[in-house]
Amino acid sequence: MHGPATEIVTGMKAVTDIRSDRCRSLGHRLILFGAIIVIGTVTMAAWNRYPAREHRPDVTLLYIGAEDCAPCRAWRKGDGAAFRASADFTQITYREVSSPHLEEVLNDASWPEDIRDYRGRIRRSDGVPLWLVIVDRIVVEQQFGTAAWQQRVLPTVKSYLR
Repeated sequence: MHGPATEIVTGMKAVTDIRSDRCRSLGHRLILFGAIIVIGTVTMAAWNRYPAREHRPDVTLLYIGAEDCAPCRAWRKGDGAAFRASADFTQITYREVSSPHLEEVLNDASWPEDIRDYRGRIRRSDGVPLWLVIVDRIVVEQQFGTAAWQQRVLPTVKSYLR
């Protein structure tokens, strides 16, 4: 039999010869992959030019001391005064609890009501001067004694200001 249908069937390719549009050559796939990498790199570079504002933690330094405490007076006049004059000081919230006598450090009269919750962390055996570094309302460092200021407290405060 010879006719138009026979010509169509004879002109058709075998199933194994048909390639899907989805099958691309290795070279074509590498070009597409490279294009995706270039677009991603350019996009990331543009984003880095205008970085989103990162959450800057709310850092509070709480100092606890007494007027009749010689180490407290020395810190306030020395390292404390230097810190209050520094650029770091302007980036934090500074709170101070100072009582006239050591025995009164934990009394209600010495503590402002809005920070009394932190008083529960302090043991009677803790010495003064005492510092609490509070980040986003969580105490991340609690140290007492003048040596602790340079060794632990100040480095902790600075680490949250970077």
